[in-house]
Parts: sequence; structure tokens; C-alpha cells
Amino acid sequence: MHQSSQSRGAAKFGNYLKFMPNSLLSGDYGSIGNSQEDRQEIAANLIWQLPDRFRSKTVGGDRITQQLAKNLFLSNERTLQRKINEAFLALWLEVNFTKREILKLYLDRAYMGGGTFGVGAAAQFYFGKSGKDLTLAEAAMMAGLHTNLPRARARANEVLTNLVQAGFYTEGQVLAARQNPATPVHVSEQDYGNYYLDWAFEEIKRIAPGPEQVLNVTVSYNQRLQKAATETLVNMLREFGDEKEVEQAATVTMENDGRVLAMIGGRDYGDSQFNRATDALRQPGSSFKPFVYVTAMMNGYTPESIVVDQPLRMGNWQPKNYNRKYAGRVSLTTALVKSINTIPVRLANSIGRNKIVDTARAMGLTTDLPESSPMPLGVAEVRVIDMASAYASMANGGFLATPYTVLKIASTDGTVLYERDAEATPKRVLPEQAVAYMNDILNQVTTKGTGRRAQIEGINTAGK
Repeated sequence: MHQSSQSRGAAKFGNYLKFMPNSLLSGDYGSIGNSQEDRQEIAANLIWQLPDRFRSKTVGGDRITQQLAKNLFLSNERTLQRKINEAFLALWLEVNFTKREILKLYLDRAYMGGGTFGVGAAAQFYFGKSGKDLTLAEAAMMAGLHTNLPRARARANEVLTNLVQAGFYTEGQVLAARQNPATPVHVSEQDYGNYYLDWAFEEIKRIAPGPEQVLNVTVSYNQRLQKAATETLVNMLREFGDEKEVEQAATVTMENDGRVLAMIGGRDYGDSQFNRATDALRQPGSSFKPFVYVTAMMNGYTPESIVVDQPLRMGNWQPKNYNRKYAGRVSLTTALVKSINTIPVRLANSIGRNKIVDTARAMGLTTDLPESSPMPLGVAEVRVIDMASAYASMANGGFLATPYTVLKIASTDGTVLYERDAEATPKRVLPEQAVAYMNDILNQVTTKGTGRRAQIEGINTAGK
């Protein structure tokens, strides 16, 4: 599927509707200026924030000039050094550019949600029209798009009130905008892919970090799959969330080579843009056990190897089985299919936890994996996208499946700047025999073990 990612709306300042700059300034962005007082305020803000920074807290700036400095020159890294650089760059901008020029630069580059940068692109995306044709109601809504669309709708009335209080308009002039709030076109369809698009932009920036430009990007996003996955996740949370005391969920749908087709980072992008699929750390529990077993298969064990399931104590810690019973002598196949807890711990004691960590790293896990006693039972926190990548390495026969979405990047004149090499030889990370053993066992997990609910009629499934 082709996506015009990193779409930017740059236009002559006079083409922006007369409402947009004032609507923006009436929001909570702060003011812009290049007076001595403005420069002193930046320095004062930075000094005031220093104690918090030394307590390892993060600080966000809300001035348009500082936001522009970050957008033009810096990354999103939330560190003291970045904040200092931002302050000095903001001062440079205010010395060298007029208020009008700074606001124009900001409006051309601000991220407006839904994969759009700049007022022009956002106007087309949300309302299907040029920025110069936006109404006051639409401009008021867009003034809040630095957060998210649902909140922007809610904030539109507040922005209108601020416009009146700031003296930009009278109450009579904004009455029609209050009575007829803006309605974005096809919003329900567009909202499905926001988490995916945010992640895709990060990949685009890694691949094409050069000078700012308009790019045409082809990505692997599957809109139908994304919609189906989102609706399923929301429905599951609605039906079982209270019962299971679960408020959020995340998922990644990936081809066996790492190509990401769909991604959900949370229940509602409007409420939270934090992407739980790529950034949240959670204990994987029993889904970590395959890393232990495949490492065992790489170190002399087979599916029929016998290990004794019996009480085991390591210092003050003792692993217990879910049913609080012990099965005695069992094969590795039986142990994984029934998700017995003592067996992976015994395997880790035998082969070494360091080897399990090495295997997990090779398969795609990127987070810290302390070699603790309960590590084989999945107590170390991991990311959803990393787990999808690691499992894909078993599904594809033992090859590394690094997550990706960008297939091609081209400039507006058609020059290809990047194209993924579909013929590249993947890196083998697991021995072929060990993978064959694991896939057979994981198939049994879904056919007669603890994962039976994952069965799909007509589809050969495997998992944990």
C-alpha cells in the first residue's frame, strides 16, 4: 500500500486563512516574539527547570519559538542537554527572524496528527480543503491538533473563548463557529492507523535523516487489517476489560520477515498517544518460555528429553506450577504444552541463563534481561513489537525478522532515495533443527495445550 508519509503543507503565509494564526496563539502554545523580555523569559524558564531536571524529571516547552527550534534542529530526546540547545536555538531564531516568519515556519512544520505536518497538509487531511478555505470553527479545532483529534474537538470552544478574551474577535463573530463546530471528513477511518503512522515516521526519519523535504513513502500498512484489529481489540476490552481489570492493550501484526501490517498502541489514540506496542515494557510471563526451550534444543536437548517436574527451591524463591501439582518425569514437549513452570527453571540451571539471554537477543529482544532465578518464567520486561519479531524468527525457519514498514522512499520528482532490498539474504539466528522442534511443540500448544483458544479453523497455528 502506498502512503504519502511525511506529507507537509507549505504555502505562502498570505494563503493561510485569516483565522489560523490567531486561533493558534489563543491556544496554550504561548506567545512568540523577539524582544529582550522574550529572550529573558526563555532563559528564566530554563533556569527554573534546572532543579527538576537534576531530579530526573522531564520538561516540555510550550513556546512556539522553542517548539520550532526543536522541530527544525533537534530530536524528541527529553534531556537537559536537548533543552539547553533548544533554548539557545530559540534565541537565535528570534534574533534572525520576525514574528511573522517564525509563525510561518512553525505552521509549515508542526505535527498535526494523523501523519500530517503543517497546516496545509492537515487541512487537506481533516477537512479535504486548502488551508486558505478553512472556517473559523475548523481553525479553532486545528489549533488543538498538537495533542490529538478528539481533544482538539473539545478544545475548539475553549480556543474560541480565548480569541474573544484576547481581543481578536467579538463574541458575535465567533457565535456561528460555536453553534456549528467543525466536523472532519472520514475521521473514523483515519483514526485507526495513528499509532502505526507515528511509528512509521520514526522509521522514515532514521532512513532519510537528510535535509527537510517532501517525500513520497510506500509502507506496508494494511488498512483493512488495521481496522479489523482495532475493532477487535476495542471490543475485547469493552467485553472483558472490567472483569480482567485491564484498561489497555496493544498488538502488532507482522509478516514472517518482519514486515509490519498493523499496529495498535492502546485503546484510544485520542486519550493517549503513548504507543504500548513499541514503547511499553511488560512481563511476558509464559510466552518467554520458548526462548528457554529453543536454547535447550541448541544445547543437546530434544523434544523427547526427560526432565523431572518436582519441587525446586533457589534461595528464598520457589517456582510453583499453576495447579500446585507436580507431574514427575515429563518430556520437554509435554512440559511446554502444559506450561509446567519448574521445567524451564531446571533447564536454565542446566544450560545457563546467559545462553538464554544470548538467544533472546539474537531473536530480537532489545530490553534488559537480568539473569535472575525466575527469569525463565518471563519476569523481565519486554516490548510487544520485540516479542512479535522474536516469534517471527521461529515461524520463518530461524531467520532474524527485524520489524519494518518502509518499502520505498522517493522525492517529489520521482528520484528513488531508498528501496528495501527484497532479495537480501536474511541472517540466520536459530539452527534449522531447533526451529523445527519448536514449531512442532508450539503447534501442539494450540491444538491440545494451554493455547487451544488460539486455534483458527483451516489455519495451522503455533504459539504460546
